Amino acid sequence: MEGLKLYQSYEVYGLSANPFEQLASEGITDVESIHVYQEIDMRLQMIVSEVIGNKSSIALSIVGPLGMGKTQRLKTLAKAIEENKGKAIYVKVDTNDILKLTRDIFYALKPPKSRTNIFLENLSRKLGFIDRLEKMLSDSKEYKSRDIAELLVEQMSKYPYCALLLDELENMQSAREHEKIQFFEMLRHFISTMPKGCIVAFACVPEAYEEYTKIFPAFFMRLHYEFKLRPMSLDETFELVKKRLNRVRIRDTDDPLYPFTEEAIRLIHQLGKGNPRQILRLLHYVLSESAKHKFDPIDDYVVTTILEEPKSLEEYLTRIPKEYKDLVEAIVFEFNGGPVSYIQVAKVVKKPGMQVYDKLNELIRLGFLVGDPKGNYKVPDYVRKFLEEGQAEKLKGE
Repeated sequence: MEGLKLYQSYEVYGLSANPFEQLASEGITDVESIHVYQEIDMRLQMIVSEVIGNKSSIALSIVGPLGMGKTQRLKTLAKAIEENKGKAIYVKVDTNDILKLTRDIFYALKPPKSRTNIFLENLSRKLGFIDRLEKMLSDSKEYKSRDIAELLVEQMSKYPYCALLLDELENMQSAREHEKIQFFEMLRHFISTMPKGCIVAFACVPEAYEEYTKIFPAFFMRLHYEFKLRPMSLDETFELVKKRLNRVRIRDTDDPLYPFTEEAIRLIHQLGKGNPRQILRLLHYVLSESAKHKFDPIDDYVVTTILEEPKSLEEYLTRIPKEYKDLVEAIVFEFNGGPVSYIQVAKVVKKPGMQVYDKLNELIRLGFLVGDPKGNYKVPDYVRKFLEEGQAEKLKGE
């Protein structure tokens, strides 16, 4: 294998890879080494110490736009509980069906055994636990909020410490109002009677959080803490870049920001509006494009040049990551740029609806698509202009 290049294109900068590829830090094993700590992290550490040290029980919410680090904070709480031999139930809400959501919560209590062990088989059948639960989850009319909460408290009490962590709670926003009230009443009663050494936390985007507080203020009055995530400061962005780059350096440098200049990072921070995921997306794209052209160093002029809006529909489609390209092409060529629902797109590309839903939302986060108030998806305005100029038909014909 003599002559094989180990580090490919990024070695021009003394890097083994693009360290900004993983947008979600919770997917990185040694996340502590690259995490930029903010005030919320210190306060969450204090809460964990209170729960573990004094057997306190605490309920909290984490509110912030997409890409601000809500999931990571919930996963940090889960890890802390599990490291102390506790039970952490982490559920990513992917439904507006409160019956399924509640079932997902209880399903997470299932012991990690073989698939032959039926749902919650180790829980007491003598008390008719499973039968009672299944009856209450058979129909929303059978949903007994207080009884379900008491069953959950009963099962969680079996552990020295426990946590109920609900992520992306905005996804149940489209449920019927009376069902949302039923679910929040269940959570309210659980918080009122939760075991010692328990954390209840959920993450949500601001718009949905505001709606929920109006629908069920009694639940939100039960929360001990409400954390509203703030944008990342410029200094924190510098720290983020330094830590990420340091992980993949294969050549020493006196400048921890190299190949970026301070002006380049300042511009990227401004363009990303302090949103960590957006900043990482921009850093990933700029570093990738710069390596292709061997721009050195990467200054604000290079950033401006790379991040200019595409000059044609073809250039726009070229920039789409390959794992998302079929979805964007479907929206462009089959639906004239949208707006279109994820179900319609899923039918065209013949992929599972939830998989398409997740990818379309990621495309919004990446800036390649735009969402509308009705939950549909469409191309940005500058792409719309290309379509109006008839470029789509020309490309489709080719």
